Amino acid sequence: MKPMATIPPRHAARPALPLLMMVLPLLALGLLALAAGAASAASPDEAPPVPAGQTRVWFLRLLLPGTAMHPPTIYADGTPIGQSAEGTAFYRDFPPGTHRFTVENCLPQTGTGQTLTLRPNTQVAIEVTSDENGPDFYCVPSQISYLRLVPLQQVPYEFAQVNYAGGS
Repeated sequence: MKPMATIPPRHAARPALPLLMMVLPLLALGLLALAAGAASAASPDEAPPVPAGQTRVWFLRLLLPGTAMHPPTIYADGTPIGQSAEGTAFYRDFPPGTHRFTVENCLPQTGTGQTLTLRPNTQVAIEVTSDENGPDFYCVPSQISYLRLVPLQQVPYEFAQVNYAGGS
């Protein structure tokens, strides 16, 4: 009796090499993105010096994956000064004195503003945070944004998580 030839099953394992060749470029791109992100972390030192007699106010917004990406507008004394995109930091220079900083919201909310007395030749950091559980379904976007003064000891940690977006 002659031995029967075996027929390979239709779902036979394929070599892993083609899959590996598809994954390697994606892995390389991911590593490059990580390296670029680490290289572009914001630092107060990369901005030009604070002009004499002025105060520099930094606005930071951490990247929170999976949340709404709407960049709320920030106001200083009622005037729009910029939008705070997730994962970025930017600054504006102000004359010393008392200034009111607020952030765009559909409805007025407690904690959405900060009144600060700015001293000359100093820097201050304000973090923009958001809550996606808005007060009303008629609000678009329904997120509520808040401003929080960043304590001095947290400044290096906060800046390490954002990219520098420029200044005034």
